[in-house]
Amino acid sequence: MLKKLVLMVLCALPISLFAQDAKLGHVNFQEIVSVMPELDKVEKDIADLNTQWKSVLAKMQDEYTAKVKEYQDKQATMAEGIKTALLSEIQDIEQRINTFQQSSYTDLQKKQQELVAPVLDKVKKAIKEVASENNYTYIFDMSTQNIVYNSPKSNDITSLVKKKLGITNAAPATPAATK
Repeated sequence: MLKKLVLMVLCALPISLFAQDAKLGHVNFQEIVSVMPELDKVEKDIADLNTQWKSVLAKMQDEYTAKVKEYQDKQATMAEGIKTALLSEIQDIEQRINTFQQSSYTDLQKKQQELVAPVLDKVKKAIKEVASENNYTYIFDMSTQNIVYNSPKSNDITSLVKKKLGITNAAPATPAATK
């Protein structure tokens, strides 16, 4: 896939770009991120937060277990009104546990993204600086097979391809209405 992408870029670049000594390079973005020293702190912070969530969840589950046990132990001697109230309480606890699990998972993901973002930005900035200092035109990320840097000197030939195809409108085509 990456070879096809590189080949397409090479075929699409104008000859004048080759005259300017175009340089292509590649990095493994994930490998770089995985060895960043800041990642240890991020992982520790996420683990600490996860421990807090698990502690709260364990307390909620203990409460649930206690209520279920109480209901099972006393159900034969309870009045119907008390049974109904206790069952309602048990269902409420189940709902709170489910809601808590869902929100904690979402919050944990958001926090992880928030903590990892500065690390990713730092790596991207370093890639751009190295590419610029060494006059690279394009840098490919081997881990995702994407272009992570393109020089301001690179040529966008989109308009030339549109012209070659006879496309004159600037707006992207809209799909036809289906019947």
